[in-house]
Amino acid sequence: MEKIIPFGKGNCDYDYNRNFHCKCMHGPTECDLNRLQNCAISYFPRRHLGLITCIQGLSTLREAFSRCLSRLSVRTQRKLIECATTQTGELLNYYSMVNTHRAGVRIWPTMYVNGIFFDRSYPVENKLCEHTAWC
Repeated sequence: MEKIIPFGKGNCDYDYNRNFHCKCMHGPTECDLNRLQNCAISYFPRRHLGLITCIQGLSTLREAFSRCLSRLSVRTQRKLIECATTQTGELLNYYSMVNTHRAGVRIWPTMYVNGIFFDRSYPVENKLCEHTAWC
C-alpha cells in the first residue's frame, strides 16, 4: 500500500494537558503545511495526491487555503481548515513524526516509493507514477 508521510526533520511532544506541540526544521509554517497535508490524507485516504502536491512547497497556510482548497466544497474547506488549525492536525503531525522516525529517515527531504529511496534529483511526479498505481 502506498503512503505519503508529510513530516520532515522535527519533533513533537505533548504537555500535561495532552496537547501536542510539533517543531519543524524550517519553522512553524512548515508544521502548519504538514498539518494541512496530514488532514487531507486523513479526510481523503484514496484521493489526496493532487491536494498534497498543490500544498507542497507553498509559503504559508493562507496561500495553501486559497490556492489548493478553492475547488472543494465550502463544507470540506471548513473541515480541512479546522483540522489544520487545531489539535486534530497536530496529532496527525505527531503520528507522521512517529512513522518518519520508524522508517529511519536521516536525510531530508526524502522520498521512499514502495520501499525504494529516491533523492530530490528525480521529479517526484515521475517516480510516483513509475512505481505506484496512483497515476
